[in-house]
Amino acid sequence: MEYKKASLSDIGILTNMRINMLCEESPLTDGQKRLIAEKTMEFLFNGLSDNSVVSWVAANAGDIVGMGCVNFFSFPPNDWCPIGKTAYIGNMYTLPGFRGQGIALTILTYLVDEVKSRQCQRILLNATDMGRPLYEKCGFEDSPTAMALYPFGIIPPI
Repeated sequence: MEYKKASLSDIGILTNMRINMLCEESPLTDGQKRLIAEKTMEFLFNGLSDNSVVSWVAANAGDIVGMGCVNFFSFPPNDWCPIGKTAYIGNMYTLPGFRGQGIALTILTYLVDEVKSRQCQRILLNATDMGRPLYEKCGFEDSPTAMALYPFGIIPPI
């Protein structure tokens, strides 16, 4: 398995994988698929171009079989995130035939390392039931609005 940062040339496959991921969660109409695909391509193009999005992928024999994205933004500073730098991890998806091989864990590790390198004080994500054990294994905890990981030990008051 080869792991690498996605590039602009990967946008098409990442978009298709995102549609597959969403369809596993709940069915989408053809119209919804088209709209989401169009907006996903736009989101990835803009984010990868301006470096506000980083996507790591796993490739088997050159074909992408797993992905994960992180996008970076800032919230207004507060007492548990004083500089406001925040990351959101999403689009974690592995093709069904490649699940259970540690691909998602490896991609998540690369994403968290990317977040740490940018000194973000907070990582947010929303977990599916299938993904929750992976995120908990990596130290993410439930919060009132999302699961969160504070890689530098800054934890909001409960």
